[in-house]
Amino acid sequence: MTRIRPQDQPRTNSSIIIKAARNEYEPFQVVVHSGSNSVKNVNVEITDLRSKRGGIIPGRHIALYREHYLEVTKPSPKSKEGAAWYPDALVPFVNPTDGIPVTQARFAGAPFDVAPNSNQPVWMDLFVPKDTPPGDYTGTVTVTAKDQKRISIPLHLTIWDFTLPDTPAMRSNFGGFGGRLAKLHQTKEGTPEFRLLERRYAEALAAHRLCPPIPTYLMPEVKADGSIDPSTTHAQLKEWMETFHVTGFPLNLVGADPVGKDRDRNIKYLQAMFAYLKTNGWEKYAYIYVLDEPNDAAAYEEVRKRGGFIHQAQPGIKVLCTEQPTPQQAAWGALVGGVDLWVPLWTLFEERSAAERLAAGEELWSYTALCQGEKGKDTPYWEMDFPLLDYRIPAWASWRYGITGLLYWSTVYWEKVEDAWTNPATYGESSAAFNGEGSLFYPGSDAGFAGPVASMRLKQIREGLEDYEYLNLLAQRGDKPFADECARRLAASWTQWDENPADLYALRDQMAQKLTANTPRNR
Repeated sequence: MTRIRPQDQPRTNSSIIIKAARNEYEPFQVVVHSGSNSVKNVNVEITDLRSKRGGIIPGRHIALYREHYLEVTKPSPKSKEGAAWYPDALVPFVNPTDGIPVTQARFAGAPFDVAPNSNQPVWMDLFVPKDTPPGDYTGTVTVTAKDQKRISIPLHLTIWDFTLPDTPAMRSNFGGFGGRLAKLHQTKEGTPEFRLLERRYAEALAAHRLCPPIPTYLMPEVKADGSIDPSTTHAQLKEWMETFHVTGFPLNLVGADPVGKDRDRNIKYLQAMFAYLKTNGWEKYAYIYVLDEPNDAAAYEEVRKRGGFIHQAQPGIKVLCTEQPTPQQAAWGALVGGVDLWVPLWTLFEERSAAERLAAGEELWSYTALCQGEKGKDTPYWEMDFPLLDYRIPAWASWRYGITGLLYWSTVYWEKVEDAWTNPATYGESSAAFNGEGSLFYPGSDAGFAGPVASMRLKQIREGLEDYEYLNLLAQRGDKPFADECARRLAASWTQWDENPADLYALRDQMAQKLTANTPRNR
């Protein structure tokens, strides 16, 4: 969770010590510092990891990336780290689609040069397969450069004796892709090339424990009367759902006037879709994102009208709304009864009303956008110029309050900048710049392949979701009080949290030790 700036002083760590469960990623960084002269043609390699008991993690499960710097010249509102160069885009050493080194790209992974008195960090993602025996593993990271002595760094990995589930415990909706991908990857929506691209972005989201959007071409055909025909799409949809461990099936009302002239069509559609989903065991994931951020009396009335219609037409389909249970203006009236899945903004989260809705059997998600909140009551913010911990701590706060879902409006919002690789100000409001807002990926076309380039910020969201799995496993094994205690210690509220990453890792160790001790022996 440390960003290494280009001119930071070299650190003295001489070995790498990491810990992980099975089916978990664990990242680390190796930083190349050049000294008074530039260093040319630098490369980094890693061996297989082996245990004394014969276990092995092949090198193919360890991905290497060069950290690409972007300069923040205009800090985001409330910025904690200010104007500076930020390592963020993770440029892969090899093409992730075929494993072959990229030879021609605007931004390449390796080999690379390092300017005098500068740093170049390399990010490594180590994945522990589910069938890996627990224990201690060792390997070696090797750094080479032209006219330089080879440097070998020992790597020590402890694999805990428990396994993270394939299907995330935290549900999510991080928006769709659409024309944004097509534009910067120079293709057209609906083409085979675009669909392959869309799938690669979905794979990347799923690898970070986030629910990818379901492409429209996989949805059943909707007839004029509202009935559906899934015959031509079912096999592909089933494959998508199972491959990516989808935890959310958002539906949309059909027609221009769904609760008016298109009412009967929507009744038939919702009933047909729910029956289809139930046949496949997917009905528990179904919801309708009924309205985004209702912010006046008319919008509140529309939520109530549509929510009531959906509940009447087909009980079991949940109504999702990005709003807190207590309205900001009492005169607007309440949404209770019209909403099943509440998604309050972190800064508007209210513990009492949220607990009431959970007690009523409703569901609670949360979301962030921009840098909203009262002065002195700041939440974590997902702008580039905030600590990386801000991306990880929301998972702990979520557990603290019984929140089971996470929403973010986009991962590919690049429209406002000509070049997402050099200008981090992806979103602007009035005269403010929100660096990295809505943009957790970079277009891989600039890195020499048709697919996504992940950010360091996205990696920390994944790390937080893995932490959430630790907490959830503890609860499943009868130790929810300890999980709750850990979450409260780290995240006292949405506006107060422990800012020392070492404390987070210490708690992870404690949780992992309990989980290892409680692992069933008859696997």
